[in-house]
Amino acid sequence: MTHRLLPALIAGLILCLATVCAPSIGRAADQPLDCSALSGIKVAKGAIGLPTGGAVVKSAVWTDDPANGRFCKLSGAISPAGDAPDINFQLNLPAVWNRKALQIGGGGYDGALVNAEAARFPDPAKPSPLKQGYATFGSDSGHVTPQGQDAAAFASNAEALANFAGDQLKKTHDVALSLIVRAYGSAPKRMYFQGNSQGGHEGFLVIQRWPKDYDGVVAIHPVYDFVALQTDGVLVGQAVYNNAGGWLSPAKVALLGNAVLAACDSLDGLKDGLISDVKACDKVFDPAALRCQGGANTGPDCLSDAEIRTLKIMAADMPLRVALSGIDHFGKWPVLEGASMSGRFNPFGKVADKPAHPGPNDSFLHMMGDQMVRYMVVKDVTYDTLAFDPARNAAGLQALSARIDASDPDISAFQKRGGKLLMMHGTVDMAVTPYNSIAYYERLKARFGQDSLHQFVRFYVAPGFGHGDGAFQVGWDSLGALDAWVDRGADPGPQVATDTNKQTAGRSRPLCEYPRYPRYAGSGDPNAAASFSCAAP
Repeated sequence: MTHRLLPALIAGLILCLATVCAPSIGRAADQPLDCSALSGIKVAKGAIGLPTGGAVVKSAVWTDDPANGRFCKLSGAISPAGDAPDINFQLNLPAVWNRKALQIGGGGYDGALVNAEAARFPDPAKPSPLKQGYATFGSDSGHVTPQGQDAAAFASNAEALANFAGDQLKKTHDVALSLIVRAYGSAPKRMYFQGNSQGGHEGFLVIQRWPKDYDGVVAIHPVYDFVALQTDGVLVGQAVYNNAGGWLSPAKVALLGNAVLAACDSLDGLKDGLISDVKACDKVFDPAALRCQGGANTGPDCLSDAEIRTLKIMAADMPLRVALSGIDHFGKWPVLEGASMSGRFNPFGKVADKPAHPGPNDSFLHMMGDQMVRYMVVKDVTYDTLAFDPARNAAGLQALSARIDASDPDISAFQKRGGKLLMMHGTVDMAVTPYNSIAYYERLKARFGQDSLHQFVRFYVAPGFGHGDGAFQVGWDSLGALDAWVDRGADPGPQVATDTNKQTAGRSRPLCEYPRYPRYAGSGDPNAAASFSCAAP
């Protein structure tokens, strides 16, 4: 037995003291996985690092899927320690295991089961993690959001809120690890986490709270400072709805987007529908160029002074009026840099009317922030957040931030255990501003220094990529890059992203390390990453 395998076997034996897994220890390497035998298996409370009532596998069935190959799908539940909903989970065990595992995070306010059967924004040319042999798992975070119910309504239950704030990640991890040992006879040699949005937040949480549990993390447009983001969303809502004439119609949003693109598209050397050199765009484009004569709102072909004022508020760092996790301003939004604002993440919504409680037709940012304030801060579901003052509610916001956020730049415990982090954000994200990720990366640089940080953290920025939308929808083999870095020490360097938009599918661009951006070389196939270099702004 090699020294490399010994720690994994010891971990597996320890886990087995708390579970019924003795029959699997000693199974031959080529012995087929006995899927049906896993149904009904219980995981004792002692195998889970946080208080629960234990866990049970409710079903275990073989599944044959062209995208994922043959795998054993385990569905189960982790019972609460008190009076709270179960944490429902799904664990997928491939018939041929590569001795690695991947936990996948959720989105929004969670509340839906993450089945972990697909990676986040994968390279379409690469096999799925399951097909590669990874055991994969995810959960619903400890609550289910019924159709038509406010997504944050679960927060009235203290244990459900604690689960959302991070506890469910540790509980699900420990249950999955115990069951992996039960199924295969050994613990994984590598444990990874991948998530975007709330799932990216969860990736930061596991790094900061349970760094010894993970070898590597992929965090895409992470909501690491959840409370600051939602507070900013309420303040954006106030700028849009409380200032007379400050709302922008869909026609005005389209006008703005077309004007920015016309001014900035070619600044990176190629007119391709993507604004890559956003710093140059900041210098070139001024919304005053679209000002209506006299400043009044005279129609859809120009912007009023009130509309320009709203845009300028959003295009600058927002004063939060309270210090949250080390910051008192929230990063600006890319509304003057080609932001993706026509779909679900429109910060203005479809109608100008002030919403009593914003819904899908209203400002997305205000809708998300409104729910946090009503259910988690003031704890009054009838409260009008257009009158919310963060300074007067500082204590509640700070207490919630301390509980939920993952803003600490001291991730030295993760660094010391050899962990690796890949971060990525799109330039036109209007659900989580890219400047929020930039701010955290700068804090990491201040904490570790550029050279030291570069040894275990890489941050990539994707032009034209929004929150899963945008002119360039990224497909990226982030798991492959992470695994090669962790397992073989292969420096990730600049990556390649493939566009998965239907109209432009297959074109590729370099995924450059911040602050560099893809610049066209002046010749070569404009749809091939090889025709671009990563240029300094």
